[in-house]
Amino acid sequence: MKALRALAAALLLAVLLAGAGCIDRSPLGDLLSSKDGPEPLEVSVCGLVTKVVDGDTFDVEGLGRVRLADVDAPEMDAPAGKAAKFFAEAWLLDEIVHLDVDDLGVKDRYGRWIAVAYIEDPDTGSLVNFNYLLVSSGHAVVKDFKDNKFDPGDWGPAPVTR
Repeated sequence: MKALRALAAALLLAVLLAGAGCIDRSPLGDLLSSKDGPEPLEVSVCGLVTKVVDGDTFDVEGLGRVRLADVDAPEMDAPAGKAAKFFAEAWLLDEIVHLDVDDLGVKDRYGRWIAVAYIEDPDTGSLVNFNYLLVSSGHAVVKDFKDNKFDPGDWGPAPVTR
């Protein structure tokens, strides 16, 4: 039953985004997210970030709320939470984000899409793993949830984990 729900949600997402022209099922060749990753990056969805909720959660036009996979930013009631949100806003708000959406659980218990987010480096044009950038900047820590397809160990040099 869980697999059927996941398949239905994935199909719905594909239908909604197909008209927006944001589905790309092909590898992006040399645009690799991790520094040493052997496999090409696969981006499944892209869209405009319309709101940043906190350091690890934001809204994408036409998709809804997204939760960054395998990272944990401080809550908003802490000064570090406000700094994490400010960092995410500076990089994401009103920008196009490329998402590798988890296809194992599809959404979390709060109805958010779980994804690794990629942003374009303005200097090189290559895609940068925002989950890794958030952690390496000190605004979040890795929290490797085992209920999704992602492995933070593939993101580059090992950041601090919790």
